[in-house]
Amino acid sequence: MYCKYILLQLFCLVLAMPAWASVTVTDNAGRSLTLEAPARRILALAPHITENLFSIGAGERILGTVDYSDYPPAALDIPRIGSFDQLNLEQVLALEPDLVIAWSGGNSPAQLDRLRQLGMRVFESDPHSFAAIAANLRIYGQLTGLEEASNQVASNLEQRVEALRIRYQGAASLRVFYQLWHEPLMTINRTLLVDQMLRLCGAQNPFADRPEPVPQLSIESVLAVRPQVILGTTEEVPDDWIERWQRWPELPAVRQHLFYQLNADWMHRATLRALSGAEQLCTYLDDARRRLGLNE
Repeated sequence: MYCKYILLQLFCLVLAMPAWASVTVTDNAGRSLTLEAPARRILALAPHITENLFSIGAGERILGTVDYSDYPPAALDIPRIGSFDQLNLEQVLALEPDLVIAWSGGNSPAQLDRLRQLGMRVFESDPHSFAAIAANLRIYGQLTGLEEASNQVASNLEQRVEALRIRYQGAASLRVFYQLWHEPLMTINRTLLVDQMLRLCGAQNPFADRPEPVPQLSIESVLAVRPQVILGTTEEVPDDWIERWQRWPELPAVRQHLFYQLNADWMHRATLRALSGAEQLCTYLDDARRRLGLNE
């Protein structure tokens, strides 16, 4: 009788458990990955991955992450297993993860191959658009069993992006130079998220069609496109970056003093905060249009 009672309890427990079939997804590198159960022991090998896992409620499942994974504040308490380009494989093995979420654009391909050879499940993430961020969030939900939360977060992101698109679809176009780095002078092409932000806010990136994602430029090439606005970020430009541009007063941006500095993490991390970066950017460009008399 006692055995029957135990079996009945187990049967009821099984019925009460949420159903979760194995799931197969395709990562951003085109590889297929199958999990038989929701991931509960995760390694996040880039700051944007850590942040996005927290945003869907999976932050407590992260066993280890890499340097610069500093948001949200709770991420600072997660053990570090190296940098994005150099992992401590002994630490990785000791943590026994059931899922590794890696960064195609930064993690060492050789180390990722080694993790696969050791039998680890590796999902590669490298989103370069708001649509890709939303898609990654939904896949994280599939891999963790947190689909309802991830779908809600992704849908909210898509709605905010669409609201910006509608608001600025008729805005006066501005020629904008995005200064990614100063020595050497560098910017971005259309393949990166920043370019989508610029287009979303009604701006034109004169170097969008360059073949390299991060073009290295001469000052002459910038002078030739005569930007109306010059943008920098809080980390990638020196303190005197605006003063340096004063040597070329013939530039419209210099003549009108249209320089704006953006939050680097918001602009360069493929997370929900990138939407805050886009909203900040749009606000600055609205100010530029006002000062140029383009809203009249």
